[in-house]
Amino acid sequence: MSFVYVHVPFCKTICSYCDFVRCGYHQGLADKWLQAIQKEIKEKLRNEKITTLYLGGGTPTSLTIAQMEVLLECLGEYSADVEEYTVEANVESLDDSMLDLLAGYGVNRISLGVQSIDATLIKRMNRHHDKQMVIDTIQRIHHQGIHNISCDLIYGLPAQTPALWQEDLRVLCEQDIQHISLYALTIEEHSAFGREKVAAMEEDEEADFYEAAITYLQSQGFEQYEISNFARHKHYSKHNQAYWHYEDFIGIGCGASGKQKHARYDNTRNLETYLRQGPSPSYIALTSKDERFEMIMMGLRLTQGISLSKFSKRFGCELLFCYENAVQKNIRLGLLRMENGFIKATDKGLHVLNSVLLDFMEG
Repeated sequence: MSFVYVHVPFCKTICSYCDFVRCGYHQGLADKWLQAIQKEIKEKLRNEKITTLYLGGGTPTSLTIAQMEVLLECLGEYSADVEEYTVEANVESLDDSMLDLLAGYGVNRISLGVQSIDATLIKRMNRHHDKQMVIDTIQRIHHQGIHNISCDLIYGLPAQTPALWQEDLRVLCEQDIQHISLYALTIEEHSAFGREKVAAMEEDEEADFYEAAITYLQSQGFEQYEISNFARHKHYSKHNQAYWHYEDFIGIGCGASGKQKHARYDNTRNLETYLRQGPSPSYIALTSKDERFEMIMMGLRLTQGISLSKFSKRFGCELLFCYENAVQKNIRLGLLRMENGFIKATDKGLHVLNSVLLDFMEG
């Protein structure tokens, strides 16, 4: 059982907040990248039984139809039994021809980068869609037979008001979508916002946006199952759950990361190096202490929390014993609680999870 992430580094334009591994689309460069990534796919996926496959970026749909077909055809040798096949897309780059191609190769989930439906905020982010395009694109995705649709939204944007945020949420909740991911804006040093010295939203105000979103989404039938993710009718992201349950996963492509057999690896972020030498990964060996903490760090993001029996079976020690001080302190503070064999963050604890995790780092 394997969980596979494939990174497509190209974008037609670069969003103002983005510091992911990405570069402007160039057809000749993308053709060379296709040759390199096909080789990596064949090397890494040989004899793998894939459970989830996720194409992220960058913007995978910035590829031409012909280029996307080459990529999907190569992955098709290994994706026959995939349960969840996700492709990230921007609204403006997902036309009917691309949708038809994706559906034909078994893609059954689209993650749509909406971020906002307000015209001023969209322009500020250097994105190129509008409200009606979002609505129309969601309808076209359904028309192609792909009914598992997730949309991303960002809060904490420059000049974003509570009223604009509420309107973003309202419009998306009125659509036939099953999943919403919410992300607080992070001002990355090498992003356009970072270079412009854009000021981050105050923490208290950011918390108000987050809490307002939780309340509204729950009123519209969305269940919060992870700190940033909400689903209707149990349409959880199977692929991302693998990360949160601390499973091994395979990363393919320039800038991709993976975790296998007590080590994490990061493929080169330099596209020239990737084209010339392949993935050229750097490895970080994980000690048992590293893995215990990382499982806690990821598992407490889930509203379900961490299975105490699974933790004990995996590491041969009891979480409540190994981290007794951290557990007891945060239970007393009302930030953690025990329930049915799981330890989980309370609603209050999810809001200050980084502070909770600092106590576990000392364990």
